[in-house]
Amino acid sequence: MDEKLLKIYREYASTEEAFAILLVKKHLAQSKGHWVDVTNSRRYERSTDPMHFRFIAGGLYKRKIQPKYPPRSDYTLNGKFDERGYYLMTRAITWEAAYTDIEQQKAKRIIPLKFELQGVIYDRNAGNKNFFKDDAPPEIKALANNLQDRTNPLWERALQYANAPKFVYEVRKVRVFPSGAQQTIQADAT
Repeated sequence: MDEKLLKIYREYASTEEAFAILLVKKHLAQSKGHWVDVTNSRRYERSTDPMHFRFIAGGLYKRKIQPKYPPRSDYTLNGKFDERGYYLMTRAITWEAAYTDIEQQKAKRIIPLKFELQGVIYDRNAGNKNFFKDDAPPEIKALANNLQDRTNPLWERALQYANAPKFVYEVRKVRVFPSGAQQTIQADAT
């Protein structure tokens, strides 16, 4: 095992770029057979989910270097296969091949297929006028007639039925541009 490569890959795997690439691979069918090079991105700062991005822009480079993985037998000891160790090593080797391939293609001035992805976070309950959820018991729903009076002992249970904001992330736009086309996403100043 190459411990140095694993260490570098583990550091990279928790970066914003790594999560952006995962999101692009998930939502952009054209990324199959390509390396993803993220040139610009912005996460939703207040979201705790690292996969919530306002936008991601970059290029898709055709895979020219194919990673060479170690045999599975190298990760088998006493008949037991170390799946996690093998998976980490293959991911590290893939990352190294992608990095090398992209840099070589950039050095040769190969123009990638450009892409942009835009996502939004919105409150699914924003238009809901009811204070309590639809599945709340009728006696709890009756409390909504006078929300200022919190003396009823039912209020101890009632707040578990309150319609709290439910924030949802959704990818709204994914576009691919022909080679050489100009991207339209600009980093916003906020």
